[in-house]
Amino acid sequence: MTEAQSDQNPTSGDVIDGERPEPLRIFLIDDSSLVHAGLAHVLREYPDLTLVGSARDSPAALEATLDSSLDVLVINTACRSIDVVNLMHRAAHYSGAGVSRMLLLTNDANNPVHAEADKLGAGGVVLAWEEPQFLVSAIRLVSGGYRIGVPDQGEPDRTPSRRQSVRHTALDLLTLRERQVLKLLARGMKNAEIAGELVVSESTVKTHVQNLLIKLGLRNRASAVAVAYELGITRAEWAG
Repeated sequence: MTEAQSDQNPTSGDVIDGERPEPLRIFLIDDSSLVHAGLAHVLREYPDLTLVGSARDSPAALEATLDSSLDVLVINTACRSIDVVNLMHRAAHYSGAGVSRMLLLTNDANNPVHAEADKLGAGGVVLAWEEPQFLVSAIRLVSGGYRIGVPDQGEPDRTPSRRQSVRHTALDLLTLRERQVLKLLARGMKNAEIAGELVVSESTVKTHVQNLLIKLGLRNRASAVAVAYELGITRAEWAG
């Protein structure tokens, strides 16, 4: 599985007439109360994501994979009461779309489950020790039709290049206007200044800022500026 690739060209969830889209519906497949509590705590920080439930056994997990109202299924590969490989095969048999919405959470970059997930077209894999913001970005990418993978076997698991790769892919979720706003944010401009530069209202700029933070899985403007510099956006990428 490649680090971040798209099997389709997802459309961005733009705000229309000032209305925000409904939160993405996240479902957890895991038999650990601790993991459930941790994921709920992370998602609580992001208003566009909501944890709507969990499954702790195979029948409930399979039912969830067939539920088209769920956007992303986060599955802990360390489940003791659920055979994840069998679950993926059954989901693929009954509903291929259910597999594409699966995001596996793993402690082992070399887990053989990953190869099976790749073959069946699962949404991707995230290492359990990644930063919470990384998981949030992965959830948004999978919901948009992208696939997120772990490094190939034998490669370092925590390299900055992998994190940059996923962030570059997340940028594809931004509209052109959101990209322009991000570049101007990186220049240190305030909302009023950005509004003047782009000839739009300040409230429109605020909406664009909120959207790009959500899509990139970031908490604040400072984080957006850091990502923009890390990826060289201010120097070349959208210099036009």
